[in-house]
Amino acid sequence: MKNLNSKAMNKLHLFLLLIALTGICLFSCLHSTKRQPARSEEVGAAMAVRLEPVTTFDGRSSVRVHAVLYSEREAKLSFKTGGVIRDASVREGDAVHRGQLLATVDPEEIAAQVQQAEAGLAKAERDWQRVRALYADTAATLELYQNASTAYDLAKRTAEIARFNRRYSEIRSPIDGVVARQLLFPGEIAGPGQPVYVVIGTEAKDWAFKAGLVDRDWARVVVGDSAHIRLDAYPGTHFSGVVTRKSAVGANGSGTFEVHVAFRKELPPSLAAGLVGGLTLFPEGRSTYPTIPVEALVKVDGNKAKAFAVRDGHAHAIELDIAQLLGERVAIAHGLEGIDAVVTTGAMYLEDGDPVRH
Repeated sequence: MKNLNSKAMNKLHLFLLLIALTGICLFSCLHSTKRQPARSEEVGAAMAVRLEPVTTFDGRSSVRVHAVLYSEREAKLSFKTGGVIRDASVREGDAVHRGQLLATVDPEEIAAQVQQAEAGLAKAERDWQRVRALYADTAATLELYQNASTAYDLAKRTAEIARFNRRYSEIRSPIDGVVARQLLFPGEIAGPGQPVYVVIGTEAKDWAFKAGLVDRDWARVVVGDSAHIRLDAYPGTHFSGVVTRKSAVGANGSGTFEVHVAFRKELPPSLAAGLVGGLTLFPEGRSTYPTIPVEALVKVDGNKAKAFAVRDGHAHAIELDIAQLLGERVAIAHGLEGIDAVVTTGAMYLEDGDPVRH
């Protein structure tokens, strides 16, 4: 009797397990059937976007850049020989003229060197004359005469060097200009060739601006291009300029190349090295570029950017090379070939291939 009850209980448990499994399977199938239409609707959804047409910029595009004023003539003045500075008659900011005495070293040491050289020259001349007379009387050999002549020549050269050093134991200005810096003062010891003063030229032809251009702008500018000059010290006033030089070497790893711009005619009432201003350069060559709104650009990196066009109802990513910023629009050098419109509103949320409507 017990065995029959046990078998009946086992059959009951098995029956209940089968019912539970069947219920789970039916629930899963019904749930899957209900979810399928929602997924289809989600895949078929298209994002609403706005398109703006590609326009053309045709004209002589200018180049705007900040610049610093400097003097093209700069003289670093020093003594030929070292010594203790005795006099330094001018200070920073003083105007100087060509040939003006600026500084001297204590002359005692150089004077002693000159006297020593001249005394040696006098002795060598006496020896040479004595040996020459003996050689004429065949009382001295040719070798003695030649040695005396050589010693006399060496003494003359030594005296010339000493006199030359005495002449350059003072500093005179080589140009008309202004003392930009004074590096050493009376009582200090100046080594040979060590700068004491820095003098810059202040004539009209000396002043110029130095500006750094990126490579694509540097390539467009040529010597002789016109320029407009603006100085922060003279707001609201423009001066005419001209490109005078282009550097052939990059500026210390900054990725820019220097151009130099001089005043063409009129100058401001007064100038000083280091004044900051702005340049607008006008390259002679005309450039034609397609342009798009700035808001169409996504993932900008330097002069590289990405935008989206629409093809067959889907977003199509395009890689762009930026040529120039034009306020609310941007000129594109490469990447818009065959494209007449780009996505503006909604571009930041797109991925390549997304369905769109406009």
